Amino acid sequence: MNEVPTSGEIEEAKKHPNGWIYRIVKEFEDSEVVPPEAIVGAWQVDESGNIVGVFQSNPNFTPPK
Repeated sequence: MNEVPTSGEIEEAKKHPNGWIYRIVKEFEDSEVVPPEAIVGAWQVDESGNIVGVFQSNPNFTPPK
């Protein structure tokens, strides 16, 4: 699994300071409701909107078939 944030994830982080950016499976990218098993993992975002720390994998992630 690629744990490097994409340019889109980096841009999205700028909109969510002091939050989290989640990588989800493609089928749910535009959904308002994402089941927990569709979340690949997340990065923490600092007060300036920068991704910090390491990617945290979701142990409940189930890859699509």
